[in-house]
Amino acid sequence: MKTIAFEIAQQLGDPSEGSWRAPDWYVQAVSGGVGPYGVLKGFGELHAMGLIDHLPRIAVIQAAGCDPMVRAWKADSDVAEPLLPTTRIYTLSTGNPGRGYTLLRRRILEAAGGAFESVSDDEAIQAMHHLAKMEGLSAEPAAGVAFAGLIRLAHQGVIEPDEAVVVNLSGHSMPVEEEALGEGWYRDLTSRAAPADVPEDGLLAALAQLDQRVTREVLIVDDHPEARRLLRRILNAHGEYEIGEAASGREALAVVERRQPDLMILDLMMPGMDGFAVLDALRRQPSTAAMPVVVVTAKELTPAEERRLQGRIRRLMTKGEFLGEDLLGEIDRALE
Repeated sequence: MKTIAFEIAQQLGDPSEGSWRAPDWYVQAVSGGVGPYGVLKGFGELHAMGLIDHLPRIAVIQAAGCDPMVRAWKADSDVAEPLLPTTRIYTLSTGNPGRGYTLLRRRILEAAGGAFESVSDDEAIQAMHHLAKMEGLSAEPAAGVAFAGLIRLAHQGVIEPDEAVVVNLSGHSMPVEEEALGEGWYRDLTSRAAPADVPEDGLLAALAQLDQRVTREVLIVDDHPEARRLLRRILNAHGEYEIGEAASGREALAVVERRQPDLMILDLMMPGMDGFAVLDALRRQPSTAAMPVVVVTAKELTPAEERRLQGRIRRLMTKGEFLGEDLLGEIDRALE
């Protein structure tokens, strides 16, 4: 387990300088607690040798149906009381972690600190779906628990947006795809010989025979590149949109003037021309007055601002409080 810490610190460092670096957080789903205990021991040795300048905080995540360590941590207890597991995630169903919890708790408290948290099986499966659709990673349910824990700790403000986080992706979903991911989340591909009557330009002929689908155009308007990148990745995972971007309100209006999108995803807080001004400009033009707009913003709106948006947008969504499925569902409804 220690070598996990060595590999992380080496890969996070700068190879050109030969420097090593520890993350701010290391996140792992656990059953008996041995894994993160060994990883933290490895980071401790690197710190003692001067190869890293700090120890990461450790986030220990358990399935809610088997979370004796989480319960003991929140009760400020040195001992985890055994319980009967009810989780469907069998690799995390150790109801009695024994000394594992006590040793891990002691090492975490002696080091940089950390957190214990639990998530439901459904949250873990949802995290698996997001990893598959947004990152192309096919993770097993225990890894889904770890990522679901990361999402929960981020929402709680325990893990900050600017912190470096490493999550232990503990395994592939191949053994559990049908049970965990459900119908339609994976495909078996079988190659077939081309029919004998396909002409020489077989590729063009085959493309011509495909069902033609209308590609929907979506314009993402946000002054933060990271926010645009996240929204683009969510849409790309859905795979059915032509996506444009604008970094300001004025740029957005210029794009709309050249080619009107089917839907706009609009941030409200932008320098110069903000989202409210963009909405005003759209509604003044008969050609764009009915364009569907989904507002995604971090701004806490005043009652007056909420009234200003009424009847002018399709939906108001708060950054950090929605997941990909929520946004995609709203976009699909807006484009119906």
